[in-house]
Amino acid sequence: MNPPAPLTALLRRRLLSWYARSARPLPWRRDADPFRVWVAETMLQQTTMAAVQPRYEDFLRRFPDVRALARARESEVLRAWAGLGYYARARNLRSAARLIAARPDGDFPRDRDGWLDLPGVGRYIAAAVASIAFGRPYAVLDGNVTRVICRLLAIRADARRPATQRRLETLAQDLLDPRHPGDWNQAVMELGEVVCTPQNPKCGACPLGGLCAAKEMGLQERLPLLGPRIAPRDLNLTCLWIERGSRILLWKRGPDELLLKGHWGLPEAERMRARIGPRVQTLRHSITRYRISVSLRKAELIGPRPPQTRWVARSRLKDFLVSSLWLKLLRD
Repeated sequence: MNPPAPLTALLRRRLLSWYARSARPLPWRRDADPFRVWVAETMLQQTTMAAVQPRYEDFLRRFPDVRALARARESEVLRAWAGLGYYARARNLRSAARLIAARPDGDFPRDRDGWLDLPGVGRYIAAAVASIAFGRPYAVLDGNVTRVICRLLAIRADARRPATQRRLETLAQDLLDPRHPGDWNQAVMELGEVVCTPQNPKCGACPLGGLCAAKEMGLQERLPLLGPRIAPRDLNLTCLWIERGSRILLWKRGPDELLLKGHWGLPEAERMRARIGPRVQTLRHSITRYRISVSLRKAELIGPRPPQTRWVARSRLKDFLVSSLWLKLLRD
């Protein structure tokens, strides 16, 4: 059931007033430039704000506008993205930049559908950029917004179910302030990030105090209801450290790999004809839904070098090994 119009109006006034006073001075909030907003929202997908903040300005210094990003080589973009994970986001960002730069007017899409036509742009990013940069009345729905709405309206359905997600999308759109859509979307996300937190919500500091059905019913710690996640899958890899003078043999991972598609990495033992020697180290790492255990061993190449491989000088390894998995191995 949707909140009545007077309650919706009160929610909007309170939340926007709180946001005007309390919004954190995040670097992507300095202006509503669509390129800055787009880069920030792409980085923030599936990556914590703490990880994104120090990398955001570095990325923009390297690629200050959409044309600079469109001109960049993929390897440059991946190096600038190193450590943020989910590298398909970086590839899609560059691909979309090239499409935008090739448009006759070179302008960004202004509405949600135009953004959805770009690679790597889903409903959340399309709504975020269209509302924040162009003032279009599209509501965002992410984990923070889901939590706020489920508690505000005491929704006791599994928030991960598609039917519940569709209901939440409708409610988010109904609650959206159409006069200030960008500020509203950021305000709801900010509330979920700093006040209406997953554990121990700060209900005493909430600007919507007295209007939250979950708090009234004592359910704020139990909502939203979240069904079981898919259990992570264990992967055991044996990777090889093959040296020739001052160079190390790297392997270009193919498009059908489970992990790190298209990345340069250390070759896996099962892919190489090699004489395998002693273990150098063992490393544990997590990527998306995988728990990875890597055993790194010294080895000698047998026979000709496979075409997917390349000898790379030690001093240039970090130009090729951009994933945090490989960077951990290099550090250790």
